[in-house]
Amino acid sequence: MFVVSTLTAASMGFYGLALGTSFRRDLGTVYNRFLLEIQLLAEDGANIMIENGWLESPPKVGEK
Repeated sequence: MFVVSTLTAASMGFYGLALGTSFRRDLGTVYNRFLLEIQLLAEDGANIMIENGWLESPPKVGEK
């Protein structure tokens, strides 16, 4: 699962690099859609790792 999360993070970086270096304006929307889908996939993976105890839950703000 850690390998999958690492590959997901790398793919987000590659799409970000492609978005920043592409001269075509029409590809920006495609890359942004891909980044959104990958971000949702990464969130699901992080939640699975937290539920199984493989990753600690991030700190949360307490109620005041």
